[in-house]
Amino acid sequence: MDEAAKEYIIDFFTKRLKHFGDTPASVGWSEKGQFLRYQTIIELLGLDKAKGYPSVLDFGAGKGDLYGFLRSKGLKLKYTGLDINPELIGIAREKYREASFHIIDLEKEDLDQTFDFIIICGVFNLKINGVKESAFWSIKKLFNNTKRSLLFNCPSIYAKSKDIDILYYDPHELLSLALGITKKVNLYHHLIEGEIFLKLSQEE
Repeated sequence: MDEAAKEYIIDFFTKRLKHFGDTPASVGWSEKGQFLRYQTIIELLGLDKAKGYPSVLDFGAGKGDLYGFLRSKGLKLKYTGLDINPELIGIAREKYREASFHIIDLEKEDLDQTFDFIIICGVFNLKINGVKESAFWSIKKLFNNTKRSLLFNCPSIYAKSKDIDILYYDPHELLSLALGITKKVNLYHHLIEGEIFLKLSQEE
């Protein structure tokens, strides 16, 4: 994704934040939609059953809503959130001082850490040139930092209703991508209407 596209995305969500405030609407979600996605993430990764303190990377963490949800469930995790938007990360740091949030552009900086679980939820949804390519590139790159599983969530081309500004993904294309990375792949297309959850796990 080129710099102009990144700046557009940063500006887009900064403006939504100023308009909607610290609500799910500022990142384009409803409260119900956000709850359903986050609950599904917990269930698919088994975060509520994980032993010890598993490490979790929230890629595209925004203002830390996922961390807040995980904390509200009493889950014991080593959480790290990354985003390219300074304003959103600033809110996350202010709200959740005990968690670790960083401003990082993955295309410019390498991660030197590995995590049990990596979550990419609703990050690459804006219909902008280069976004899909960046999504696929990020999945491949971040899987190398995954000890156990990476979970990618996005809208499906089979969604019953569509928004002209949203990028919708072909599950067949995603499955082909994932199988080129690992043979341990699960694709869920029925859990939330119009949503895809793609889980890539390390082979034992």
